[in-house]
Amino acid sequence: MDLISRIRPADRLVSASSLAFGALWLGALGRVGFAPWVVAAHVAAACVPALFTRLRPDTRGLTAALRELYPIVFVMLVWSEMGLVREIFHTMANDATIAAADQMLFGRHLQAVWMPAMPQVWFSELMFFVYLAYYPLVFLTPVVLLVRHRHDALRAVTFGLAIGYLSCYAVYALFPVDGPAHTMTRFAGPLTEGFFYRLSVNAVHAGDSLGTAFPSSHVVGAVSLAILGARWLSRPVALVFGLEAAGVVLATIYTQNHFAIDALVGLGMATMLQLGAVPFLDAALDGRHAATPLPPLPDFQPTPIPIGRGGQP
Repeated sequence: MDLISRIRPADRLVSASSLAFGALWLGALGRVGFAPWVVAAHVAAACVPALFTRLRPDTRGLTAALRELYPIVFVMLVWSEMGLVREIFHTMANDATIAAADQMLFGRHLQAVWMPAMPQVWFSELMFFVYLAYYPLVFLTPVVLLVRHRHDALRAVTFGLAIGYLSCYAVYALFPVDGPAHTMTRFAGPLTEGFFYRLSVNAVHAGDSLGTAFPSSHVVGAVSLAILGARWLSRPVALVFGLEAAGVVLATIYTQNHFAIDALVGLGMATMLQLGAVPFLDAALDGRHAATPLPPLPDFQPTPIPIGRGGQP
């Protein structure tokens, strides 16, 4: 079967995730008017990979691009759904628990003290720029790989990012945390006039999904891309992604969008997923572990022994 039409690990991941979130929304039937439509949308999304098996091997253009990039589109759509999950399935968030754990681990809330301690506009703008640069680096990298026909790298990056983000969403759905950006007072000072400060704060309040602070998906996405880049991309590009990942870990705290524990757990989660779970799931969902036959036994060919007189060798 041609690569464009065969079922891939990312396809199975999307189908399984769609059905899981659809099952979650079954609990809202009868009390939320649009819940049946959400369930139907997830069932439809779970069927999308099967449609790709019907593509012709010579498929090109927008259809071929969508076939490669749709797991990233799916991730973005589920992200927008998490705010509804928080609102409908949870009467309150778990910020008190995470805040207590952050205080116990670090002795203080680093996101509350770091910005007032370093309020210089140039440093603030650098941190907010790094925080915002995450979006084009993570979500445009698959597009660039597609345009450059780096299909093996594209599929690996798409699968790795989907694993990282969908793992975050599973945690959000069960244990939502709104985060300090929504629950605590922000530091006010000259830095609030900075371009990247205003752009970041406006973006958070305009498009953020409530309940999605722990672990930091910013950190999970940036660190995942850095690990994937080290394997699949050139050394200079991998270095840029590594520096961005390190910057994002710090910027999520400085910008007061996350507790430090959000970033720390995101860092550990991304590392474990990309180095452990992703290779295992890639093989398991591709069926390679079951298709490997046992090695054949060598042929038994004994060496004749010459017989002397009296039947003695």
